[in-house]
This record gives sequence, structure tokens and C-alpha cells, in this order.
Amino acid sequence: MTATQTNLEYWQQYGKHVLMAMPYADEILVEASGSTLRDANGRTLVDLASGMFCCVLGHNHPKFIERITQQTRSLLHTGTQFLSPPVLEAGFKLAQVAPGALEKCIFMSTGTEANEFAFRLAKAYTGRTGIVGFSRGYYGTSVATKSCSSLFSHHLKDSLPVVPENRCLPISTRCLPCFTDAVHPPCGFPCLDDVDGWIGDWDNVAAVIVEPVLSAGGMLFPPTGYLKRLRTIAHEHGALLIVDEAQTGFGRTGRWFAIEHHDVEPDILSLSKSIGNGFPTAAVVTTAEIADRVISGGLWNLSSHQSDPVSAAAVCAVIDIVREEGLLDRGRESGIYFLEQLQALAARQPAVASVRGLGLMIGFDLVVDNSPDAARLVNAFMYVCRRRGVHLTYGYGDTNVRIIPPLVITRSEIDFAVDVMEQSLADVLANRGADASLPVNPYTRRLVDKHPWGQLLRRWWHSSPQEWVQKGSGLIRKRLGVAD
Repeated sequence: MTATQTNLEYWQQYGKHVLMAMPYADEILVEASGSTLRDANGRTLVDLASGMFCCVLGHNHPKFIERITQQTRSLLHTGTQFLSPPVLEAGFKLAQVAPGALEKCIFMSTGTEANEFAFRLAKAYTGRTGIVGFSRGYYGTSVATKSCSSLFSHHLKDSLPVVPENRCLPISTRCLPCFTDAVHPPCGFPCLDDVDGWIGDWDNVAAVIVEPVLSAGGMLFPPTGYLKRLRTIAHEHGALLIVDEAQTGFGRTGRWFAIEHHDVEPDILSLSKSIGNGFPTAAVVTTAEIADRVISGGLWNLSSHQSDPVSAAAVCAVIDIVREEGLLDRGRESGIYFLEQLQALAARQPAVASVRGLGLMIGFDLVVDNSPDAARLVNAFMYVCRRRGVHLTYGYGDTNVRIIPPLVITRSEIDFAVDVMEQSLADVLANRGADASLPVNPYTRRLVDKHPWGQLLRRWWHSSPQEWVQKGSGLIRKRLGVAD
């Protein structure tokens, strides 16, 4: 594909019609392949975020595109009351790779929709209405899913109702060493000894929902034994365990599902993002015992894009390609190599701390003057990396960098990315490259100028690291509603 206009020309012609729900990047993407994105100016970016953490196979994988295209030619949409061959095939293949006794599947469009249905299953099965999530978890964009997390607490208080039965399990600053240091000895999880104090009355809790890796919450990796203990506690109180593998599923961590590293069998598994490799697809998988009871009790579900043939074809293609191309092993091996290169970078650059990962889900923190609170540094670092040809992201209101590339990323791309990160960090720490990190298109620039992030970023370029470390934390955390 050849772009007919530059990035800025696209913005100038069409920008006024964009509802600026977020500060969009200058780059207008026109093409992608593997781990590489290309914008309208012809510049390429190594994508360390897999789009929105979706493209496990890489962008526009030829076999994946062929399967999707083939399905669109024969059957695009059926309506909820009909099934089609790809839906039946996808359920069969998903049951083959799902952990434990999970074998009953339903297909939807988004992760939020999948978690909402997982909640319905748990509530119908237990006869209860409460859901418990991690304070630093991310489960979707609906009121119910947001109410299980503290990441959205500021926005919930200001603009949305909160589901009163839902609760959040805290991951405090005292817990962070266990979740960020792979060699940190297990502490015995005293935080779980007091779980009743946080949840209160278990009698109305239908399920506990967890992510095996808390990506948005800070690239946090639950230590060995933690999730098994939590499942035991939930079951002792009559609650189910829902595992959300939106980002971690289908080989991200070197296994089909990250929960397999913890020797834990979920009662309900919710899937999205990676299950469709960029195509909007989601699924819920549960046991025959749970499914049979809730269906016999009268539960049913109707949605415009439930059991869509093309979505199911995407699931089939992802499973087949991961198997055919040995991407579980490749992801595990590439993850080890990427982690080693970042650990070497940390040895050269003290600002890079707590390098951690599992397969190709990797994180590290940026630390200045022994303070972990460098949110403005992370923001500037991300922008400068993008200008140098690497796209990456960070968690909500924290100091961590997230690296979740496609499983097909090459060693040369990894080497390039680490080199860009080292150069970009050096520039940012020296207050160089200010012009390169600020948006050029007038619509995003106007939004950033009016937003505290933009004010902080501009102020950053004119102050010392010591000064912005001291002053930046309060405003950022207040705006994002992230609790310790």
C-alpha cells in the first residue's frame, strides 16, 4: 500500500472530524507486517506492543489473512440463533488447548463482553452477585469490569456509578517486590492472610477474577504459589476463580496460557486480544459442570456479534499457526534473549531497574536518584523511542515500561529496539530531544497543552530530574487514581 499523503497532511485534511478521546500519535499508520508498522511518511516502527497487545502472530500474517479472507467470501454473519462450521471448529480447538477441564466455549467480540459474560456465569452458578478483582487489575471498560479495579477510581467517582457488590484486592507498595523480582523469596503471602478484612462478607462473592500477569497495573508477575493460594481461599468460601488471559494467552509467556505456570485450573477462562491476532474476537471457556448447571437453570445470552463466523475463523487460524510454526517455543526463547539484553542494559544504565518477564511479556521500571516515581520520564522516554523507530507503552500512572511484541519478533529487531531504548534514555536524562518528543499535529498538541500530562511534559524539559521527581508524583497519581 502506498500512502497518498503525509502524516501531517492527513491530520490537516481530516483531523477536525476526529473526536479526540485521547492524545493520538502523529503517525498515521498505513501498513504493517510482522513486528513492523509503517506510517504515511514511509517511516517504520518496531512494534513492541503488538498493536493493542493483540497481534501474537505479528501484523498481517499471510496464513491468518488467507483464512480470514476465505471466510468472508463464504459467510460473514449469521445472527445469534445460528452456528456455522468455523464456530464449531473453534470451540473444539480451543477446548484442546485450554487448561484442565475447561471445554465449553462461547465466542464474542471484546474482552469487556467476555468478562461480563464470565461474571454472569459465576453469578448464575453460585447464586451470588459480588465480584472481586485486583486493585491494579484491568478487566474492561464497562461499569462492572471497572468496578473490580482501582485503576479507574478517579473516573468512576467523577462520572460513573460503581457496582456496590464488587471489591478490589490491594497490591500495596509492600507487595511490589514479590511481584517485580523473580528471585525475591516468597514471603508466605501475609497479604492473603488478611484477605477477609478487605473483602468483608464472602457470602455474596460469586468469583475472584485475576490476570496471571498484571500488565496495565505495572507489569506485575504474581509469585509462585500466590494464585494457587488465592484459588484455594476463593473455593473455601464458595466462590469461583475467573482467569483473564486477554494479553497472556496463546503463547505470550511460552505456554498456551500463563496460568499454566502457576499449576492452577480456572473455573472460567476469559479470552480476547491475542485470541484474534488483531481481529475483534473474544471467548469464554468453562467446565461442563458449570455450563450444564447454569443452562439448566435458564441462563442464555444474546448479542449481535456472538458466534460470528469470521471471529471464529480467526481463533482457528491463531491456534493452527501457533502450532504449525512452533511459536510457543519461539516466544519462550525470544523472551529469554530479550530479557538478557535488557538486563545487560540495566547493568550499563542505573535508571533501568527491576527488569522482569515471562516469555515475551517483559517489563522494567525507570528510576532516577533512587526514586521509583519517574512517571514523566517514562512518558518522555516513550515519545523519544517512537521518534527513533520503536513503539512501546507503559502502565497506568506508574513508572514501568511494557514490552509485549509479537511472537515472531526477530533477534535483529530485539537488538535494534534495545539500542534505541539506550540512546533514547540517554537523550531524555540529558534533557535532549524536547522538540522530537512533543506532538506535531495541531489536534493532539492542543489536547496535550490543555492536559496535565502536557503541562508536566513541558515543565520536565526545563527542570532537573531531582525537581520533577519530587513534584510530579502527586498530580499524576491524583489524575489517574492509582492507589499504593
